[in-house]
Amino acid sequence: MNLVQEGLALGIPAPGPGAHQRPSAARIYRMWFGTEGALPTDEDLARKILNAFPREPAAAKINRAHHLLITEALATRGISQVLDIGCGYALPRPQGGGDLLFTQNTHDVVQQHWRSASVIYADIDHDVVARWRSLLSHAPTASLPKAVLADVTDMARLLTQLEADGHLTRDRPVAVLLHDVLPWVPDDGRVHDAVAYLRSWLPPGSALSITHATADLSTTWVERVQAVYGEEGIAFRPRDRQSITSLFGDWGDLYGGPVRTVPTARHQTRHQFATVPDYVSAGYAGVAIKPQRAG
Repeated sequence: MNLVQEGLALGIPAPGPGAHQRPSAARIYRMWFGTEGALPTDEDLARKILNAFPREPAAAKINRAHHLLITEALATRGISQVLDIGCGYALPRPQGGGDLLFTQNTHDVVQQHWRSASVIYADIDHDVVARWRSLLSHAPTASLPKAVLADVTDMARLLTQLEADGHLTRDRPVAVLLHDVLPWVPDDGRVHDAVAYLRSWLPPGSALSITHATADLSTTWVERVQAVYGEEGIAFRPRDRQSITSLFGDWGDLYGGPVRTVPTARHQTRHQFATVPDYVSAGYAGVAIKPQRAG
């Protein structure tokens, strides 16, 4: 079964004619880290985004640094099953140098602590998954990471399949990373339903980490970015702090007490951009742990 057939079986339509010539938010995200492979249409849209919000590359790096720090924190906590949903492209070493911090990917961090860890990358983009599979086929790891096609709004299908295939087990905690993926789903109801199902499915002790764009911290700039994407037919939905916090349900914070939803650069004290103004993050981050009681 090829990737297109696999997607159709999951209810994910094949890319339409000319799909690979249209701008891609995933490819543009990778551009901010100095990697190659963008199309002229990506470059045109990237210029418009920079005109709307010149700090966009910094916001992307803040999000990525947080991703790596949280992955490290959860692995250190003892969680050896990690599901990275909406993973986007891998970030290979930039041409001509660059910050090597950002060349790490989720499995690189987790498997420094757990060589036999189960790491699953999931994305709705066929090209993203194809490239991950090519990269991971050569990964020198004790437990080969997996890359799967998935629609974040069809959480039941994704989790059922991962459990059936033996990629995840519910007899020990799972860390789920939903980093900069939910803003690309404009339907609030579908987002809440998907995350609610995820919370109910995960075993006690599991972690849910979310980063999410918001207009709370830089209203004009983020709304301009939203309009730029909208002109290209790309749905982008910033949400406010209350809406993002509600996605954690009644779970407690990673460090105890009520879950904290704070500007991304300020969530982890070790974050290299912890002192930048909040508007540069342009998003919130929160990490919660499922309690031992049901919920």
